[in-house]
Amino acid sequence: MELITQENWIAELPAVARDAMISRMSYRELAPGKDIVRAGDAPRKMVQVVSGYVRLSGIQTDGRRSLITIYGPGNSYGETALVSHRDFNHTTTTMTVVEVGELATNDFWEVYHRYPEIPEALCRKFARAISRQIVGRDLRAEHRLGERIVMLFENLAVRCGRREGDRVTILIPFSQTDIADHFDVTRQSVQREVTALKRAGLLEKRDGNWTFFQRPRSGSPHLNTER
Repeated sequence: MELITQENWIAELPAVARDAMISRMSYRELAPGKDIVRAGDAPRKMVQVVSGYVRLSGIQTDGRRSLITIYGPGNSYGETALVSHRDFNHTTTTMTVVEVGELATNDFWEVYHRYPEIPEALCRKFARAISRQIVGRDLRAEHRLGERIVMLFENLAVRCGRREGDRVTILIPFSQTDIADHFDVTRQSVQREVTALKRAGLLEKRDGNWTFFQRPRSGSPHLNTER
C-alpha cells in the first residue's frame, strides 16, 4: 500500500541530460493548502517536488477532493499530461511547506527531443506506475481492510515519519476520510479498523498527528475481518 513512493526518474538520468532539465527549472516555495495545478488545467509545465509533501486528489461528484496519492521529495508529475497532450486529470495541493521545481512545456519538449535518455526514463516511470497499480489491486483483493491500513501506515512511517524508539510520528496531515477515499470504502469502516489498531497499541492520534508503533514481534494484532 504505497501511498507515498520514492521515485526520482530525473536523478536516474545521465549527468548531461539531468543537468539540462534542472538548469531550465524555475523554483518557488509554497505554503500549505495551495493548489499547484488543478484538474482541467492545460499542461503548461511539469513539476518536481524538491522538499515537503503534495497530495494528488480526484474530484468526487459531490465536489469533494479524494486522496489518490502523495508526492514527496524527488517525485515529479505532469509528464503524462504533457506527453499525451491532455489537460490535467487531478488537482495537486501542498500538504506542508513545499519547494517545487517547474519545467515549462517548451523547455520540456526541448530536452525531451535532444536527449533520448529522457523518453526512455519516462517509459520506465510509466511502466513502474502500471506495475504498482496491478500490485495494489492484488493487495486489495488479498488483504482485509485492517491489514491494508496497517500497510499504509507502515509506508507513511518509512517515507515521512519521525522515529523515536518504537514509535513513528507521521509528519503530514491526513484524515480517516482520506484513508476511506484512498481505499474506496466508507469512513465508518475505516473508523472501526482504526479503533481496533488503537486498542492493539499500534496507533494513536495526538495534537492532530498520527503516531504508528512498531508491530509486536508476536505478529499482527487481531483486526476486524471486513474487506
